[in-house]
Amino acid sequence: MNKSYMYHLDDFNNFVLTVENDSDIAIYRALLEGIRGDDYSEIKNLKSSSIEIENDKFFVNLCNEEDGVKSYRKIEISEQLYEDLICADHQTFYLDCSWNTDNMDLYEYEASPYIFKPLELGSKSSSDGKMENSTIKRCEQILNHYLAGKSQSAITFVDSGTVLNVQFKLNWKMER
Repeated sequence: MNKSYMYHLDDFNNFVLTVENDSDIAIYRALLEGIRGDDYSEIKNLKSSSIEIENDKFFVNLCNEEDGVKSYRKIEISEQLYEDLICADHQTFYLDCSWNTDNMDLYEYEASPYIFKPLELGSKSSSDGKMENSTIKRCEQILNHYLAGKSQSAITFVDSGTVLNVQFKLNWKMER
């Protein structure tokens, strides 16, 4: 990975200030903290029951689905991601103020047990209650716009988050 494309925590915090919806913020922070899965399944499978607090630490139980096979893992997350996931779970409307248009549209979320829900768009097709892949693609487009068209993707956030996490843990150990 090219070092010039790595995010720093300040970059992420500045970017989040430009994001309108709690659900989008939670997606970006989840990616930054290493939650992804095959075809974003770890993000799409998150439920409020997936989030836990143990001994003043925050954890999330993740379910990855790849070729019909489920695998599970539990990771520690930041308090901020915990709060972002709670806010996203309680969000009932989505404000679409796309960067490429002056229009602002308000959509309601479908009822769903998942934190990241699909939007009610008036179609008759049935939903499995999970957000669509297009939601992540839209988030990536917003990220690309913010980065002035540099070749970025959600993977860049995941990779940058891994580096930030290692740096944080090394600094914490050195301070002790």
